[in-house]
Amino acid sequence: ETPFYLRSADAPLLDTAAEDTPPRAAILAALDNLLWDRELARALFDLDYVWEVYKPVAERRYGYYVLPVLYGDRFVARFAPERDKRNGTLTIKGWWWEPGVSVGRETQAALRDCFRRFLGYLGAEELRLTDDAAGLGWLLDGTECSSIATFRPQDG
Repeated sequence: ETPFYLRSADAPLLDTAAEDTPPRAAILAALDNLLWDRELARALFDLDYVWEVYKPVAERRYGYYVLPVLYGDRFVARFAPERDKRNGTLTIKGWWWEPGVSVGRETQAALRDCFRRFLGYLGAEELRLTDDAAGLGWLLDGTECSSIATFRPQDG
């Protein structure tokens, strides 16, 4: 086990942060400093994350450029995005849930909000799902989809 240290003056802040804070979802950049120390990410979050952009295709487990998704205090998924600036879309080409994650309505709502913010950040107007992410229809409009579907940030 790795010991973690905290200034005693900051202990009340840690306790306050843990109280009644509704979980929020966030998408982390592939090179976010939270992911720099892979052993620490594994110890803290049970996350085995490797940026596979420089790996040969045959050795990739997930994809060329995959982003981790944090919900509350745990990583719940990772996805392969593709942005098309010309037509203002973000496409989810693949989605992988982390082991042991169960998804309820609160998680779904937080993820919908997260993707609305992410689309706004990117300046994208539409979210699309490919067949490899079709089980995420609830992310778009609360229904399952079997093909490409769309979601606009101003919706819902």
